[in-house]
Amino acid sequence: MSRDEGAGRRRFLWITAVVLAAMLLIGLIFHYLRENIDSSVPGWGVLSGAASMLYADGEANLWAWISGLLLAGVGVVLCVIGLNARNEGETGLSYVVLGAVGLEMSADEIAQLHEKFARFTPGATFTFAWLTIGVPLAIVAGIVVLWIARSIDRRLRRRLIVAGIVYLLGAVGVEAISGIVVGGQQDDLARASLEYHVLLGIEEGFEATGALLAFAAVLYALSIERTAAGIVMRTGFGGASAARGHPRHID
Repeated sequence: MSRDEGAGRRRFLWITAVVLAAMLLIGLIFHYLRENIDSSVPGWGVLSGAASMLYADGEANLWAWISGLLLAGVGVVLCVIGLNARNEGETGLSYVVLGAVGLEMSADEIAQLHEKFARFTPGATFTFAWLTIGVPLAIVAGIVVLWIARSIDRRLRRRLIVAGIVYLLGAVGVEAISGIVVGGQQDDLARASLEYHVLLGIEEGFEATGALLAFAAVLYALSIERTAAGIVMRTGFGGASAARGHPRHID
């Protein structure tokens, strides 16, 4: 990877991080104000609309879209890495499978699929009902993903494991604590407290950081260069076959 290419990726990642942090903070503040001031206050309608667009605990809004897009980016780049690894004489299937996992996580983030698990545990009141099924599934899925990841590049594997741990700390750990704080309630009244908004900020911050770390890891595992023959993509771990010159060209 050239110095300019590395600097460009770092700049892109920092800009993405700043945008995500600003969206998260603004959405939390706006939603907290919306839930705790009278609707007759001038400007409440604008505040409510902005909160609905940015609130990290909402559905089908801008935050859900950009979070899902980030995870989709991880999945797509992993699939591209897999194709290039195969082109370089390495095994690419594991990367493609992990890419499919990233795309599934993207769909879950946008459509809130995990919360549908609550329908199977209607009597759960200790924390959010979906965690009753979601935690065991997350453990099983984590074991399977680690087994698949054993055959990928060691450095990339370590970085993805760190990213995954950070993501799960928020998605499961902090969310379980948030569920305890509100007694498993899903309504806006139960979630109007300052404590819940702070915990939500920590939870979503962990998730966004984990997703961004994973995105950075896969970006740095793929080299993209513009040459006279076109755009050349190669992995950073293609071994001897890559050194002999078997890059993938896009004219």
